[in-house]
Amino acid sequence: MSPNFIQEQLSLSYVRSVIFRTGFNLAVWTVDEHGVDGTIRRPSRGVNRLDFQLKSTTRYTVSGSDIRYDLRAEDYNRLVLDDDLPRVLILFIMPNDADQWLAQSEDELCLRKCSYWVSLMGLPTSSNSSTVRVSIPLMNVFDQNGLHDMFQQLIG
Repeated sequence: MSPNFIQEQLSLSYVRSVIFRTGFNLAVWTVDEHGVDGTIRRPSRGVNRLDFQLKSTTRYTVSGSDIRYDLRAEDYNRLVLDDDLPRVLILFIMPNDADQWLAQSEDELCLRKCSYWVSLMGLPTSSNSSTVRVSIPLMNVFDQNGLHDMFQQLIG
């Protein structure tokens, strides 16, 4: 298996774990349609879901209170579209050393490092042909509290 495929599957495992532990539901699309890898649904009435694009990387920088990541321009332009359904980028940051991606013992299963989220909706589209550097606040950790915060900020 390619390292990219393994990264993708580990990042999905991380996202699944957070979503289900929080008590939310998840639909993952087998075909990436229009830049959407999946939909998260919270158990409530009214508008209760959002779409996400999931990326994993070992290549990023930290600048001040933000993570800087070079996102493919095509993916960026899909994420900035103002749509009826909120859409976020979830970025799973992984160690450079593939041997450090997963640790397992009788007491724990550990995926390293962490996922972060950002909404790019409403930003201007880019005319770049390859990548767009995006900033993701370090405070936007994709964990149980972060998932609740994400829904509160984007849906109410």
